[in-house]
Amino acid sequence: MIRTSPAKLLLTACAAAAAVLVTQRPETRPRQPPRRIVVILIDTLRADHLPFYGYAKNTAPFLSRLASESVVFDRAYSTSAWTAPATASLFSGVYPFQHNVVTGFAVTQQMRTTGAEVELDRLPEEIETIAEALKRGGYDTYAVTGNLNVRAEMGFSQGFDRFWSSGSGKPSAEELNAKLKQWAPRIEKSPRYLLYAHYMDPHRPYRQRSPWFDAGNPSGSDVAAYDSEISYVDSQLEELFQLFKWQGDDTLVVVVADHGEGFGEHGSWGHSRTLFSEIVDIPLIVRPPGGSKAIRVAEPVSLIDVLPTLRDFAGLPPDPRCEGRSLRGLITGDGGGPGPRQLLCHLVRKDRGGRTTRATIHDGWKWIGERPGGSSLFNLVSDPSEQGNLIRRYLPIADSLEREFMAFETTSRKFSSGTLRQALSPERLEDLKALGYVQ
Repeated sequence: MIRTSPAKLLLTACAAAAAVLVTQRPETRPRQPPRRIVVILIDTLRADHLPFYGYAKNTAPFLSRLASESVVFDRAYSTSAWTAPATASLFSGVYPFQHNVVTGFAVTQQMRTTGAEVELDRLPEEIETIAEALKRGGYDTYAVTGNLNVRAEMGFSQGFDRFWSSGSGKPSAEELNAKLKQWAPRIEKSPRYLLYAHYMDPHRPYRQRSPWFDAGNPSGSDVAAYDSEISYVDSQLEELFQLFKWQGDDTLVVVVADHGEGFGEHGSWGHSRTLFSEIVDIPLIVRPPGGSKAIRVAEPVSLIDVLPTLRDFAGLPPDPRCEGRSLRGLITGDGGGPGPRQLLCHLVRKDRGGRTTRATIHDGWKWIGERPGGSSLFNLVSDPSEQGNLIRRYLPIADSLEREFMAFETTSRKFSSGTLRQALSPERLEDLKALGYVQ
C-alpha cells in the first residue's frame, strides 16, 4: 500500500492548482492516454556506441528497428556523471543541486574497511516522482532495477505499487526479465500501467558476451566487451518487447541512459569523474503510441524533460516544481519544442573533498568549470567531442555561461532531502569495488 504524507498531498494539490492557472494553451493532449507507459533505462550507455547514432558496428539491431519507428533525440544530455543524481533527475524533473541526491553507494578511499558506513541521500518527499504522478493519473506502477544506487532506501520506490531491486552488484538483463515475467500476469491485468526497468549490463565490470564479443576490436578488449554487453541487453529487450507486445497502438516507450562511459577520452576511464561529452551525451528515443516515422530531433533536451513529457501524454497538467519541459510537441509534431534555454550538468566528488564540477550547455556552446579548479569552453557545433578548449579565445562566452549556471543554482527552488547512514557488509563492499564505486 502506498502511503503519502499529508504535507505531500497538500503540495501536490497546490502544484496541480497552480499548473491549471499557468497552462492556458490549446488542448493538444490525446483524448485517451496510452494504456501502457514503458521507460527503459540502460545504465552507462553511450549514444555514440549505437548504430542509429552513427556507430560503425551494429551493436543494437533491435533498438535500431525500434528507432526506425520512433523519435530519436540527437542532442540529449544527462544531468550528472553517475547513476544516483542522474536517475533522481529523471524521476523528479529537477537538477541534482535541487533534489540534492548527490551521494549514494559511492564509497571513498577512507571507507574501504569492512563494516564501514556510507551516507545516502534520499529523494525528497515533497517532490512528485514519475511513479507518484502517474499513480495519481490512474496508472498501476511497477519497477525493476539492477543498480545499487536506485533503491527503496534512497526514496526511489516512492509511488510504485511493486518495486524490486536486485541484491547483487550487477544483475544481468535475464535476471530482470525473469522478475518481469513473474509479474507479467498481474501487469497485464492492469487497466493502465507504468513500468520502469533499469538494466545494468554495459556497466563495468564488462563481461565478454558471446556471440557478440569481438576480440579483434581495434579499440581494445574493454571496448569490445562493452559493445558485447550492449548487444546482449539489446537481445534481451527484444524478447521482453515480444512478450508484452509493447510496439502496439496503446503503448508509449522511452529508452534512455543515465550517463555514458569514458574510454580514455580526456584522460579518463569509466564515469563519475567528469562532465565531458562521452559521459553526459546520452541516447533518448521515444516511440509514441502507434509508432512514428523515423524522426530526428536536433533541439537540445535533458533527462529532466522525461517526467513532464510523460505527464503530458498521460493527460496530467504540468507540475510547476519541475524544471524540465514536455517534449510531446516534438514527438507528435502537433506543437513546438521547449525553445531556447540553458541545460545544466552537476557533479559532486565526495572522494575529492566535495569538489564540484558544473557545466552549462547553451546556444551551441558548453562551459565546464570546477571549484576549486579550472574551466573549459567548447563549441559543440564544430567540436562535438570536445577536443579543443576555446576558453582563452572566447572568455566572455565562458563567463556568461558560468554566470547562467550560478544564477540559476542560487535562485532555483531547492528541496530538502533526508540522509541516512548504512553499514556495508563485506559482500556489498566487494560489489561496490567491482562496479567502480569504491574510489
